[in-house]
Amino acid sequence: MKYLKTIFACVCSAFLLFSCSNHEAKKYGPVDFEISVEGPLFAESIAEGVVTVPFKPEDFGITREEVHSMKLDEIVLTCDHPDGLGIFNNIVFTVMTDNTESKEVASKKIKGSPKKMTIKGLDKAVIEGFSETDQFYLEMTGISNKDIDDNVTLKGQLTLSLMVNK
Repeated sequence: MKYLKTIFACVCSAFLLFSCSNHEAKKYGPVDFEISVEGPLFAESIAEGVVTVPFKPEDFGITREEVHSMKLDEIVLTCDHPDGLGIFNNIVFTVMTDNTESKEVASKKIKGSPKKMTIKGLDKAVIEGFSETDQFYLEMTGISNKDIDDNVTLKGQLTLSLMVNK
């Protein structure tokens, strides 16, 4: 009986905690970006690219003062290289601002040679203190699959969920 009371108390506490949240999610995006990875790339080496993305919540009907935190929902990524995104074994995206530390927000193992793919954001990758920035840095890191002499350009769109005050 004591065990059931403990479980009931935990369930009630969790419900109260989530129902009393002062934040709700609002969609930010899609926002276009382009990342250039400088060649040459060598098989099994690390390839990196960084792009600065303007942060303008006002463009999506959200005031900056409302913003509590952000989470990446998804990235739609395209690559015009003949081998497509298959030039990488995997891709990891991190986000950072001048006021926050770098945080991994998405990752995907690449199968085949797709020219386009959707990469979902990691559910637990929430970044707080996001309202204090006018831009953020999106960094892509990948492990190359083969030797490539040229630069590679990746184009994409990202969509965020901004946690805003109710």
